[in-house]
Order: sequence, then C-alpha cells, then structure tokens
Amino acid sequence: MQKRKKSKQIKKLQKDLRVVIKLLVLAVVITLAHQSIAGMSSDNYQIWIDTFDAGGGLTNSTGFKVDSNLSEFTAGRSESANFGQRTAFSGIEGEPTVGFSVQSVNLDFGELSPKITRYATHIFSAYTNAKEGYTIKVYGQSLHSADYTIEPIGTTAASISIGAEQFGLNLVRNTLPALGANPSGGIGLAAPNYNQVNKFAFHEGDTIAYAESYSYQTNFTVTAIVNIADDTPAGAYETVLTYEFIPIF
Repeated sequence: MQKRKKSKQIKKLQKDLRVVIKLLVLAVVITLAHQSIAGMSSDNYQIWIDTFDAGGGLTNSTGFKVDSNLSEFTAGRSESANFGQRTAFSGIEGEPTVGFSVQSVNLDFGELSPKITRYATHIFSAYTNAKEGYTIKVYGQSLHSADYTIEPIGTTAASISIGAEQFGLNLVRNTLPALGANPSGGIGLAAPNYNQVNKFAFHEGDTIAYAESYSYQTNFTVTAIVNIADDTPAGAYETVLTYEFIPIF
C-alpha cells in the first residue's frame, strides 16, 4: 500500500511539473527507472537527503575541478583532458527533486549580413537528485521567415563560415568569437558536438547537455550563431527553441 501511495504521489508530481514548466515555455519529463530508498521519516518529519558529512564541495582552477563530499558511499568518475573528478554523493530518498531555469528567453541577432557572423548568448541551469542524472534536448527550427529557413549546421559540429548559411549552438567557452563559458557547478557537461570550442551544431532533438548522476546546479552558457549567404532572401527571421530537461530516476 505504501509503495502504491508513493507511486501515485510521484505521478502527480510528474503532472504538476509538466504543467508548471509548460507555462514557462519549457518542458520537463521525469523518467522513473527505479528509486533508491535511503531516507528516514516518522509521523512528524521526513528527511529526503541524509549524509555523514565531514566536508567537501566544489574546488576548481583553469585545468582542474573537483566536486566532492565525504558521505555514505563512493561513486567515482575520473576523466581527463584537463581532469574532472566526482568522488562521492549522499544517500538520496526516492522523492524526485529537480530544478531547471532559463535566465533569458529573448535573443536578438540584429540585422543579418553575409559579411559578418551574428551572435547571441543566454544561460540555463539544471540540477537533480536523480541517480542516473539527466539529459537536456533542444527542439525547434533554424531561424526562418514566412517562406524561407536558414540552413542549420546539423548534428556534426562545424566552424564558422562567413558567407554560407549557418545556424548553430555550443555550450563552451569560445575564442572566435570570444563568447560563452564552460559549464560551471555540479557535474553537468556539454554533449558531444556541442562541447567543441569555436565549433557549433544544431539539429532538432539533439542532446546538448547531460549529467551522469546526481548533480548540484550546473550553469550552462549557450552561444548561438547565425550566418547568411548573398542570396539568402530578405525578411524578418525568427524561431522558438524548446529545451527538454529529462531527469532519470
């Protein structure tokens, strides 16, 4: 009976999250693969997250980053180049906890020209206690007018090509242009093809960011670029992009 009741509560939470996020022109889907039970409760209280904690936190520099704590069990992920490490996380109660926000929803590229690349940036943030982490996907068209669509770069990342039609994104710090930032906080990462410096991609339905396990808040900076050709028709171009945040419990 208790498991059925919890299942009904989680399904209700799923529904509520979808409604709230859709009002913000975003979408959240919670995929419940399984739940880990490690919390404590009584008639008067419930602890969702508990830890035998002696320290930890985020430490970073130009080429080094550690996001760790001293807790009940270890779940290491180590990697290079420039090194990243996750050493431990606390026990998590099976109650879903997620967060996803976009700081700016209006991007203005100004007047497009075949002689110059136009850029725009914005930031979104994500966190979850889902054991399997999360993925973030992007949906929508390239910039388009009433009767013409600028060619998107596609799934494979490519360098900027002035004079050719391009629309693309990445989620890292670039030098040409000197815009964007690498993901910061938590263990969230930019996805392949969206994690290449000075290269951009865009294909509807692509995963652009992810985390492999529980994660504190990660801030992602999206750099969007657009180029047009000499024969690109004149007109007012626009598009609407939707991010789908999918925590995996």
